[in-house]
Amino acid sequence: MISETINTDVLVIGGGLAGCQAAVKAKREDNNVLLVDKGYVSRSGQTVFAAGALNICLPEDDRDVWMREIVERGEYLNDQEWVKIQLERGYPLLMELDEWGRECGHAILERDGQGNLVRKKARGNINTRTCVINAIPAMNTMRRKLLERKVSLLERVMVTDLVLEDGRVAGALGLGYRDGKVYLFRAKSVVLAAAGCGFKSFFIGHRNLTGEGQAMAYEAGAVLRNLDQAMSNTTARALDIHGLSLMVGLGGKFLNSHGEEFMWNYDPEVGSRARLTRVTVAIAREVAAGRGPVYMDLTGVSEEDQKLLKKILPEGFKAFASLNIDPFKQKVEWMPAFEGTLAHGGGIHIDTACASNVPGLYSAGDNTCTPEHGTWSVTGLNLTFCVVSGDIAGRSAAAYASEAPAPHFTRKDVVDKVARIRAPLDAKKGPSADEVIYSIQEAIIPYDVAYIRTDESLTRALRTIESIRDEAVPRISAKNPHELVKALEARSMACVAEMVVRSVLFRKESRGFVYKPDYPLTDNDEWLKWIMVGRDGDRMKVWAESFPTPYIQAPAGKYPPR
Repeated sequence: MISETINTDVLVIGGGLAGCQAAVKAKREDNNVLLVDKGYVSRSGQTVFAAGALNICLPEDDRDVWMREIVERGEYLNDQEWVKIQLERGYPLLMELDEWGRECGHAILERDGQGNLVRKKARGNINTRTCVINAIPAMNTMRRKLLERKVSLLERVMVTDLVLEDGRVAGALGLGYRDGKVYLFRAKSVVLAAAGCGFKSFFIGHRNLTGEGQAMAYEAGAVLRNLDQAMSNTTARALDIHGLSLMVGLGGKFLNSHGEEFMWNYDPEVGSRARLTRVTVAIAREVAAGRGPVYMDLTGVSEEDQKLLKKILPEGFKAFASLNIDPFKQKVEWMPAFEGTLAHGGGIHIDTACASNVPGLYSAGDNTCTPEHGTWSVTGLNLTFCVVSGDIAGRSAAAYASEAPAPHFTRKDVVDKVARIRAPLDAKKGPSADEVIYSIQEAIIPYDVAYIRTDESLTRALRTIESIRDEAVPRISAKNPHELVKALEARSMACVAEMVVRSVLFRKESRGFVYKPDYPLTDNDEWLKWIMVGRDGDRMKVWAESFPTPYIQAPAGKYPPR
């Protein structure tokens, strides 16, 4: 049942910015690197839909000031060593990317008439600044660099499972959903950079990001972290849009049905530029208090900044135009959009070499726990982390592969995994993948599970997800490779949904995206800890783990979320 076997030294899974960077940096003269992507490399993942926001600490900036702001606004859950790494390495690596773009004729980083980087205050920024990146030229550049470095590309193949040999990762299995081929990859090391799980929610461009990387890592024994911080962005109600960071950074503001710019009540320091952790919960609370609907008001944005928004966010403004909406002349109804483990919502636990606890398995970008963020800190950290973690993961995976033995497992060793991939094709009377996906969405996205949470509502959601896991997922029926992809997506979504709900339920305080009226205070004495998830036999285990804080100390005691 395996159509093709491919051997490589380093296997990179995921073709967004982090995966491309990892593949480029893993490639040497004496090794083979294969990048496998579910879509088309340079148009896959979240990077092409990025809101133009890139956090770069320039040489003239005070790193200590930036460190403090990022950690304090990340509510002290940040991996501070990773914050330090990103502040140090982000600038040279992004200047390298910008130079690659110039070589290709692309302007990746936006500059003013004097050639200086355009820097703005966006969501959450006080002393830090956000640069502006042109995402599509950046990804076009990365694709060209992959081909220059002679990285092999295999596109429109959905990787579904990791393969272990002697306790280490030795390859993976994938499904070519256009031709139905099953691929077996043998590799000395693997970099997972396939994004998180967006649960096919209402947010632009993210409906094929369904958590395969995180689910297969869990199945292989990897530990995941910070899934309690599963997140939301916000978007127009009429159509899925992106670019909130620049919108509020350039003068956009949130209004309730009374016409009040209500975010000053939730964040007196920055108002509508508040962090997403504040914005999404605030919108939910305004609606619950009867002051909904909520609107985005861009009527005060200058003409110059209107042009910048249209340049950086072309898809969104084309979508507005398709509905005859001019957001610069009328306020637009707005709402939270659940993103799950995308952008910053938890993922694979990594060290500063991007290594997981499973030998040979590395991770970069959104597949990881995005350790630099904490809860959700300031705008622009994510894309910079993709570049920095991609660089580190690629180099680390190449170094590991140079010393690792070639895997020797056979097709017979993976027959059970292949049968599991193909099982929905043999199911005749089970539910469709769409039915199962909808039931997962109904369980995890309601306001009392995603925003204003209680132990009761979370326990109810967990019981539903367990029932879906045990009764619906094993019976999903598929008639063709297209439906089989959806079935495998539903399997991944159910796994990640369970990890998210168990993690949120485990945290007994309010911090970041976890807002619990049952536990309304942030508790640094008991809960300044990372929430971890891992396999314990056939069951899912959740625990809290203390972590080092070498540079910035959190205040002791309990206090309202800051």
